[in-house]
Amino acid sequence: MNTPTLNNKLKSYSALAGSIALMSSQADAQIIYSDINPDSTINIGGNLYNLDLDNGGVFDYTIKLNIGTSSSYTSQQVAISPTGANGVAGDTVGAYVYPFALNSGDTIKSTLQFNFGSSQSMASYFGSSSSYGNFIGQTDKFVGLQFYIGAQLHYGWARFDVDATASQFTIKDYAYNSIPNAYILAGEMPVGINESAMSATTSVFSSNKNIMIHFLTAKLVNADVKITNSIGQQVYSAGLNNKENTIDLSKETAGIYFVTISQENIVYTKKVLIR
Repeated sequence: MNTPTLNNKLKSYSALAGSIALMSSQADAQIIYSDINPDSTINIGGNLYNLDLDNGGVFDYTIKLNIGTSSSYTSQQVAISPTGANGVAGDTVGAYVYPFALNSGDTIKSTLQFNFGSSQSMASYFGSSSSYGNFIGQTDKFVGLQFYIGAQLHYGWARFDVDATASQFTIKDYAYNSIPNAYILAGEMPVGINESAMSATTSVFSSNKNIMIHFLTAKLVNADVKITNSIGQQVYSAGLNNKENTIDLSKETAGIYFVTISQENIVYTKKVLIR
């Protein structure tokens, strides 16, 4: 016969299992991904790309290529403008706003600085002597986005290439988290998209307070790993230099953690339980 103490323990275990199951379900279904196929390249001054992040029929952002000429040089700029109350993650220098060029696996959430003005400069080029912006000459970098679906706030990303003179840009794909106010990792996709090659050759599992990462092929060595808890707080970040890696999380509380391994433009996220 169950004692009161045992009953209380069983109730606690049941509640924990229920909360873990809920988080697992949300984590598997929350990312809405859109591939731009073929990639869209803008290389004519004045042309733009209208980004409808949730494909809801309303443009959330406009990315425009501005080209101007003077007697001494030609200026080029790739600028992003949010619509409505939407924002772009970036920093400010005086009156200028420069969106962050995020790496795959970077966390996009409320603690980032988001800016709301028009013509935020992803990349600007003023002849050979001066260039500005975090996206100048960058490939497969992500812009962090904060936008509204109705009255609810969501976070997302879009992936860009920008050439070294800001004379053209390419937008490749984008995604957002369908759960309001929930974070998203740059490059994060639904399970099974752009992950199959890495998931087939990577083993990620937990053992008590340790997370084990084993690569079955040497090609994945020198990848990067970031570990976040269920509310998006990063608890660990490092490079992976061995085929077999053990990460000690003994200082962290029990619960669900997300292990994100990134290499070049591939991002693989695995959910683990730390006891």
